Amino acid sequence: MDRRLITGLVVAITVALAGLVLIQWRWVSGTIALKDAELSRSIDAALVAVSERLERVEAVEGIRGHEQGRRLLEGLNADGGDAVDGSDAVRITGPDGRVTILRPDAPDSALLGTGDSLVVQGAESGMDEREALLSDILEGLLDPGARLPMAERIDPGLLDSLLREELRARGITASADHGVFDAHGRGVLVSLHAAASEPVLAASPHRVRLFRSDVVGEPYYLIALLPGQERMVLRSMWPLVAVSAVLILLIIAAFVYSVRTIYHQKRLNDIRNDLVNNLTHELKTPISTIALACEALNDPGVPKSPEQQRSFVAMIRDENKRLGLLVESVLQSAVLDSGSMRLRLSDVDLHALLGEVVRNAAIQAERRGGHLRTELRAELAVLRGDRIHLANVFYNLVDNAVKYCEGQPEVLITTISDAAGITVRVADNGIGIARADHRKIFDRLYRVPTGNLHNVKGFGLGLSYVKAVLEKHGGTIRVESEPGMGSTFIIDLPYEHGEAHPTSSLRG
Repeated sequence: MDRRLITGLVVAITVALAGLVLIQWRWVSGTIALKDAELSRSIDAALVAVSERLERVEAVEGIRGHEQGRRLLEGLNADGGDAVDGSDAVRITGPDGRVTILRPDAPDSALLGTGDSLVVQGAESGMDEREALLSDILEGLLDPGARLPMAERIDPGLLDSLLREELRARGITASADHGVFDAHGRGVLVSLHAAASEPVLAASPHRVRLFRSDVVGEPYYLIALLPGQERMVLRSMWPLVAVSAVLILLIIAAFVYSVRTIYHQKRLNDIRNDLVNNLTHELKTPISTIALACEALNDPGVPKSPEQQRSFVAMIRDENKRLGLLVESVLQSAVLDSGSMRLRLSDVDLHALLGEVVRNAAIQAERRGGHLRTELRAELAVLRGDRIHLANVFYNLVDNAVKYCEGQPEVLITTISDAAGITVRVADNGIGIARADHRKIFDRLYRVPTGNLHNVKGFGLGLSYVKAVLEKHGGTIRVESEPGMGSTFIIDLPYEHGEAHPTSSLRG
């Protein structure tokens, strides 16, 4: 797939994902705002209901304070509001809400009431008491000096109880801070259930005027504040918010995974193309060399001294060995791909194995003026493993140490042991590996960029094979390296791996 097409798809999907997340966020934010406004309206409605109930309570208490008013209330209570003072009175409610109570024995008498204010009209014998009641009610409405202070007009316990009841009726179970304040924000009755301060309560937008029937006098306001109102809204919304967040995260994760997969496949495709090109070149070179050597041996016109014949034969042998190594690398890659690697476990003397590897690989280093050295310090060097695969592991490491050196290669192999297993260190003086490539070098088909060093051949299969073999043995491999400072590969191998061997107790 073309890189520009991939980039275009990634940009398009990114824009679509950003738009989807933005729409989801706006929708959730709008829903939270609506829930908050609904809760605020419920609090305001509760305050209005409390204000009206306080005003009715004060009106009833005012009527009870007069003997005539008390008799009227007792008469209403005696017959459920249909008789007054035990007589057969008739109660009529007009379209304007005014209540008229008529008694048959006093046709010229009537008790008129509007809201919580009652006007009593009766016979001349009770006129003085009714006029006194009417006079006190009007005086309370028109003369602020005749009214009690606000702190005495309201019972704090009753106010708290009424507010709780009205809030609970609207589905709000939390306790609200509340208080009565004058027009200047000074508190008269303040009840703080939470850690809020009085100025914070006074600044709350939830307020209603008390005793709105007072014609004159300074207004007072009942103010409420619900601590943690935003948290309450979020708690009521958390299932929706949680589901939305999970879905968004899933979409983002799927998008990131898809993009990584696309780029990974693109990189693998490029690496495979490079591998095919490199492999074709690597195969053509030894095949051409072998063909030329065979033609030279078969050409009667070419002088064939014994030394020249040995040279041609050695050339054919070396190129044939090179072809074998190339085929082996490809076969190892196929085995790793199929996951069919099987270990033939046996007791392996690691020191003897390393000595064999050094002897066979020393010629390659000596041709370039280098050396291979060993410091075998492990007290117990026998472990259980596959001798062939382990030999290939160390051949790969030594071969890389020699190949990736610009000067004379110097390779040092050391071993140490402990109660769990053996640690092998393969150190060289090569070109080194950047820290960013430490993990990548064990990936299949990955090759570290070598700058101006173009004469190093390979397919990026060796170290991935090394890691796979060591993991099959229950071991690990890591690298310590800096560019220009050489590399040290550290291998940890356990003594035991796989099925127990009957002679394992005889080692050492």
